[in-house]
Amino acid sequence: METAFQHIEDSDRIWVYQAKRVLSNEEIAALIDSGKMFVANWAAHGQPLRAEIMVLDNLFVVVMLDERQAMATGCSIDKSIGWITAMGLKLGIDFMDRTQVVWYDDNEQLQISSLDEFETLAEQGQISSDTMVYNNLVFSGKELKNNWKIPAKESWHSRYFKEKFQD
Repeated sequence: METAFQHIEDSDRIWVYQAKRVLSNEEIAALIDSGKMFVANWAAHGQPLRAEIMVLDNLFVVVMLDERQAMATGCSIDKSIGWITAMGLKLGIDFMDRTQVVWYDDNEQLQISSLDEFETLAEQGQISSDTMVYNNLVFSGKELKNNWKIPAKESWHSRYFKEKFQD
């Protein structure tokens, strides 16, 4: 069985853009179609970039760049941000809001909370440092495969459980 991660090389440069809600099949198709056109023309200082756009877990747009061929530059990164921002406007979805946390509850159901809500849930003991979260700060294909879905205590989310780790 083929998985999305089979297309990701450990050395790929990764950018993860999170939607504020689960995407519909139509929105995913629009993102993939537009993404294919975008990467077909994406370049850095005139040198074509080999990249792919994926939508994972119906919530995350992942831009993967094979930097073995050519590396991204400031201008090319700006163009990718412009593309995802434009797609967000077209679809009515904010992909740039970093104030949302995606995590799994005890029933392994995907949940989306604001940072404030997540902190409150942690304070109330409704979630723990073992709660599985998405760490969208991953930078490489290897990190995406190994450190994207991890316990909160192993990510930047650990700050919400700080008191529990002190002895």
